[in-house]
Amino acid sequence: MQWEKSDAFEPGDHGNKPFAIRIPSLLVSRGSSGPPNFLTAMWFTPAGAEPSRTVVAISKSTHTYGLVNETREFVLSAPTQKMMDVVVFAGRASGRDVNKFEEAGLTPVQPSKISVPLIGEANGNVEFKVVNQFPLDDEIDLFIGEVMAVHIRKGTMHGELYREDANPLLYMGTKYDEQGKSLGKHYGKLSGIEVVDYESPLLKKHVTRK
Repeated sequence: MQWEKSDAFEPGDHGNKPFAIRIPSLLVSRGSSGPPNFLTAMWFTPAGAEPSRTVVAISKSTHTYGLVNETREFVLSAPTQKMMDVVVFAGRASGRDVNKFEEAGLTPVQPSKISVPLIGEANGNVEFKVVNQFPLDDEIDLFIGEVMAVHIRKGTMHGELYREDANPLLYMGTKYDEQGKSLGKHYGKLSGIEVVDYESPLLKKHVTRK
């Protein structure tokens, strides 16, 4: 196979840029005392189906890091479009200084398996217990959470798919000027959900639908 030279690409400054469109999460935690807390989490990914697990990166400098280490539990909440300001707030303010649930006007909801509350305004909440923890570097640890319970807002999904009117928050990335100053975070709207064309020549040749 001959490899082509191309001028269709230009250098980027961050390896996550091509994969920036995603639903962020509010990572909820609590300790043995004090109010529950939540932090904006962008660096998380599924890591297995059975048992269902998720890997999430948490900075050691955050209040969340101490709370998760104390209880070994956390909740990931999927925000709606209306919660963009909450997502920005949660990533800038520290739970050491402010009660985030009260300031954001969010509703803590009773969980079913762990001791960390759900967020009542979210599209969905997933309860986790920590089953492993690894240092990524001097500043960040990776926490492996095993799913204990899943809560989906009624009418939000058709089976495994979001409904178009569910309005999940699709984070598009942050735009910066030439001096590196943030020009704001951007988000998009979910629309035009379609099924893959399994009759395409490539898929018909190589993929059999089960």
